[in-house]
Amino acid sequence: MKPEHRIKVLDLSSHWSGSVASRHLVHLGADVVKLENPNYGDGNRGLGPYVAGEGMSHIALNAGKRSVAVDRRSADWTETLRRSARWADVVIVGSQPGAARTRGLDFTSFVEMNDRVVYCNISGYGETGPWADFPLHGLNGDVVSGLVPIEMRDGMPVPRADYRSVGSTLAGIEAAIGILEGLRRRDLGLGAQCVTTSVWESAMFWQWRDVMTMANTGQPSLAYADLGSRYAMYATADDRVVLVCPIERKFWESFCDILDLPTAWKAEGSWDKSGMDWGHGRTLERATIAERFRQHPLGYWLIHLERGGVPFSPLYTVLEAVDTEQARAVGVMGVTTVNGQDVRVPNIPLHVSTSGVTPGAQEPERIPPPPILGADTATFLDDLR
Repeated sequence: MKPEHRIKVLDLSSHWSGSVASRHLVHLGADVVKLENPNYGDGNRGLGPYVAGEGMSHIALNAGKRSVAVDRRSADWTETLRRSARWADVVIVGSQPGAARTRGLDFTSFVEMNDRVVYCNISGYGETGPWADFPLHGLNGDVVSGLVPIEMRDGMPVPRADYRSVGSTLAGIEAAIGILEGLRRRDLGLGAQCVTTSVWESAMFWQWRDVMTMANTGQPSLAYADLGSRYAMYATADDRVVLVCPIERKFWESFCDILDLPTAWKAEGSWDKSGMDWGHGRTLERATIAERFRQHPLGYWLIHLERGGVPFSPLYTVLEAVDTEQARAVGVMGVTTVNGQDVRVPNIPLHVSTSGVTPGAQEPERIPPPPILGADTATFLDDLR
């Protein structure tokens, strides 16, 4: 992409949400400048675990960006912010609305500096309401959305060990979508645009099925574990696990043939309303399928289910998943260099082309490294003069 065509993004946020948003924009060709605290920078820098001597979050979320370090308490701050705002197409802020106004980082302040700016604030709980100025770290938004499963450990409530916060990451994705729409509207001549989202709102949308069902019926959405015999996991002869989903009639008929199930079972199902039957309540069917799967190892079932065109998935570990042929083909993992060491980084799952064909990845994509704190300060500030 030609330099003059690149979107220019000033990222004033710290931690995950804003960095997720600007990392998506980097992937799409934007020039992203992180305006950071000169003492410790973006909060992601010091957040462990560490890979090649750097914080994992910093490597994953700040790869390909530039770093400009300026102290907000310095005499240069106001002028630096003004010039940076005039340079930018997009400004990303991660702040409570009241704090943003106090620090001059609100939409109105940026429009005074740049009347074509697309401004995005990612707050904790939203721009209005009684929670608007509550501080938030990632898990706060999930806890108050009803997302977090709790277990008791030594008499103390703790999040279940395998739970990962979702609101912070999803808020960054929502922000990136909003920013792109804001740019479209601005380029149609509609002036500066204000984009807002929040960690809590994003966490609420993440569980849209339960929220929708609970709000209207008072009951949670049906759990995967309770869907039935035709949308279930089964153990194989070598104690591996496979999920099968032959819920449409054509898949169910093929599945019956593969497992040598009774011929009469092919017609057993209710496909009228949605075209799908989950096998809910079919205890004998579930037990018979389980017995069949125990007769052969996973490799046997992968071959036969694929040949039969049935939706299925083997239960993989993360390490198995990232090293599959499919992961290599679509480029799930990229590679960046940190302190002279190659580090594998999850890639942004977006492919944009003019040909309509997504080329297969022959080698992992080389992603520009995350910036050293303040590495681009002098160059960037000189260019603003």
